[in-house]
Amino acid sequence: MRSLLLLLAFVPLCLVAAEASSGYYYTELTADQDFLVKQKKIYNLFYHVSQPHIVNPDLYKEGKDYSIEANINSYTNQDAVNNFLELYKFGFLPRGEIFSLLYPKLVSETKVLFKLFFYAKDFETFYKTAAWARIHINEGQFICALYQAVLRRPDTIFIQLPPSYEFYPHAFFNSEVIEAAKNTKLYNKINAVEGNSYIIRANYSGWYLNRDYDTEMTLKYFIEDIGLNAYYFFLRQNYPFWLESDEFGIEKSTRGEEYLYHHKTLYNRYNLERLANGLEKVEDFDWNSEFYPGYYPTMVYKNGLPFPQRPHWSKIPHYKYKFLHAVQAVERRISDAIDSGYVIDGDGKQIKIDTPEGINILGNIIEGNADSCNKDFYDSYEIIARRILGYNLEPKTPYQIIPSAMESYSSCMRDPAFYRLYKRISYFYYRYKTHLKPYHKDEVIYPGLKFESVDVDKLVTYFDDFDATISNGLPVTSQAEADTLLVKVRQPRLNHKPFTVHFTLNSDVAQKVAIQIFLGPKYDSQHNMLDFTDSYKYFYEIDYWITDVVAGSNKLERNSHDFFFVRPDDEPSEIFYKRVEKALEGTEKLTYKQNIYGFPERLLLPKGHSGGSPYQLFIFVSPVKNQILYQSRLFGNYQFDNRAMGYPLDRPIYRPHFDGPNMFFKDINIFFKSDVDPNSTS
Repeated sequence: MRSLLLLLAFVPLCLVAAEASSGYYYTELTADQDFLVKQKKIYNLFYHVSQPHIVNPDLYKEGKDYSIEANINSYTNQDAVNNFLELYKFGFLPRGEIFSLLYPKLVSETKVLFKLFFYAKDFETFYKTAAWARIHINEGQFICALYQAVLRRPDTIFIQLPPSYEFYPHAFFNSEVIEAAKNTKLYNKINAVEGNSYIIRANYSGWYLNRDYDTEMTLKYFIEDIGLNAYYFFLRQNYPFWLESDEFGIEKSTRGEEYLYHHKTLYNRYNLERLANGLEKVEDFDWNSEFYPGYYPTMVYKNGLPFPQRPHWSKIPHYKYKFLHAVQAVERRISDAIDSGYVIDGDGKQIKIDTPEGINILGNIIEGNADSCNKDFYDSYEIIARRILGYNLEPKTPYQIIPSAMESYSSCMRDPAFYRLYKRISYFYYRYKTHLKPYHKDEVIYPGLKFESVDVDKLVTYFDDFDATISNGLPVTSQAEADTLLVKVRQPRLNHKPFTVHFTLNSDVAQKVAIQIFLGPKYDSQHNMLDFTDSYKYFYEIDYWITDVVAGSNKLERNSHDFFFVRPDDEPSEIFYKRVEKALEGTEKLTYKQNIYGFPERLLLPKGHSGGSPYQLFIFVSPVKNQILYQSRLFGNYQFDNRAMGYPLDRPIYRPHFDGPNMFFKDINIFFKSDVDPNSTS
């Protein structure tokens, strides 16, 4: 089974020889002129997409003057061009309408548009094609296809992309925030002005509703964190269920396994935040009974339609029954496959899944991605479930959709139903894993490696203010207004002070080792101590790195800034764009790292308490036997040992085999303070 890509690294990856590496995700480069020109042009394409005739008139003219038919020889796959033109002549989703990838007709249209971008012979052809599409194609469809193209074309590697909350704030903020932002210029009602920026103080959803009975309200700061939601948006856009691996260079051998393990670990991170707020683990649900958590998003789409709501303790609406029957049938087929040890492919043949490749096959059929061995039979459990749990009305026509938050990768993590769904999908994962034997003692215990001690700095969490620029998602009346209007939304975000983990590790020989740090619960919400043979399922990996050790004692340190694939909050696009322009002028250099996005570093730890909240670290070291390099266009490159995802916590635990010298259980306390100076070292 191929490798260990954990919570922070679940992205499409390509396995290559380690010697082929040109750097890792933390490797910093200086942008050359070619990179800078491309970077500026890509950002221009994302600038006020809904008003191409007002903002950037030169780009508008370039798009109006371009003809795809007249330049058909400028594409490497002319069949893809003809397919697009044929479909476009019959009509695409109109501009201004709501877009979602979970509707078949819209997916088909987006796919042919993406192929048009992808098969452009050179960057200039791609750019002109995108300029044309920016005028003629639905805004959501255009942005989705453009993200895909930038992430996959060889001539746009590591070109930075703006976070989605900047150009579509409607999926990240409540309606009163959007309304206030629109009124900044019309009525000048916002008094908070800093420099040339309007500042809107934003609450989390439901703040003015009396819902004391709703325990989910205590988690709004986490599930509505725009950094977390933007991270999930990038993940799903970067590993699209609707693209075939072979045609577009997506790593096929781990695609389904990554999908399952990624969502399981995100679910674990959510459970730790529940524990931090005294809540029990997520309850089970029955498709034929009332669904417990309601959802009242208080958000509106850009065309003014509200996001659909779901009442508490409500049964599945009758207009969802066709999906209800389908999801139950697919659940039975998936469960039968897990228990029988085989799936049925499109030709009716049995494919064994009690093999190293089995978890990947299983993940593909649950997601229902383009690599599923039998999409007609297994459908897409995830998509059907999302269509049900949003409780939104079914569209009257293919283009009159009102998607629920569950049907948008930008907003689905805000809905408590998201975590109920992925608890169910995690159940499939564990049901499959229970058919595997626990690791043998020799597979997890390495007597030649011994932790003498592990110490952790004091862990302190706090809230600090974060500003998100949303001007790019607001209407303007002129180019001058677009260039000068800056509207920012300020919200408190969970953060933690940087910390270091200190290790003393003995090795019997000089060797290369992999060190992993897992964070999990010590007690349940009722303060009962948990048994690791059960609680291991709720640990998630916060760090993994490979290092060299000498024979004898080794003093090692690992700072939280260096934990794998984490990233600080993005700088606003207006600041980054100015740095690009200065670099083009030659007045300063622009440096960038070999990645585009990462897991929010500030969300590594769950919120603590003033007196400290008890948790547990499980630290594991193992010899590196088969070092491999994974490459990701989104999160960058990293070295791993070639073991199963989640090793050694991916299988049922036999406790006597988890008492080796190369393992260390560290009890920790996570504190919360309201008056923290984030720059202080004390």
